Amino acid sequence: MNQNENYSCETCTIKSCAVETLGFSELQILERNFGVRHFKKNETIFQQGSLTSNIAYIKHGLVKIHKKGPVKDQILKLIKPLCFIGIPTILGDRLYQYSATAIENTSVCFIDTDVFRKLILENGKFGNEIIKELCQDELLFFERSINQMQKQIHGRLADALLFLANDIFQSEVFIMPLSRSELGDFIHSTRESVTRCLTSFKKDGLIEINGKQFTLLDKAALIRVSKTG
Repeated sequence: MNQNENYSCETCTIKSCAVETLGFSELQILERNFGVRHFKKNETIFQQGSLTSNIAYIKHGLVKIHKKGPVKDQILKLIKPLCFIGIPTILGDRLYQYSATAIENTSVCFIDTDVFRKLILENGKFGNEIIKELCQDELLFFERSINQMQKQIHGRLADALLFLANDIFQSEVFIMPLSRSELGDFIHSTRESVTRCLTSFKKDGLIEINGKQFTLLDKAALIRVSKTG
């Protein structure tokens, strides 16, 4: 991959914890084997089933991870900045097992997979940080899967709104990045059920909706709804 002259790994202020462990010579190698690309909203970053030659690092924006199932395409999770995506492919069959799509304007660093694998093998601290990220991601995915299977729609929707406010936007007021249909996919429900549930939350004074702007008026109540499911 050609070096991008406008970006430097050494001076980058939004390095991952893993890249922070690299020495000067390793950063030089990384810098010669990465490139930055900007994606518009709804633009595909990579497609399920395609051959991978790069690991993606989300610098800015928001990305949905989704996978084709027997019936339809399913949103698996949302990825915020300063996270890698596509790491499992470097140790597997080098085919993307899911798709990634920008749901906001997004900037992505692409790192050559052979270089990334070499850094894992030769730098134990780098490899340890990558393993930690994979383990944390897996545990969070297990927790969310249990919640999706065992909670009713009100609990699942409360979970999603709290996740967006707390983990993605760090604000009780945010612009909803998902359509009603996508929000339904995200919580394993339908667009109609999501719309009815949002109307119920509004009527009860838990949230306010103005166009795409959502305001969580009563987070404590949403947390109770989340816990009771």
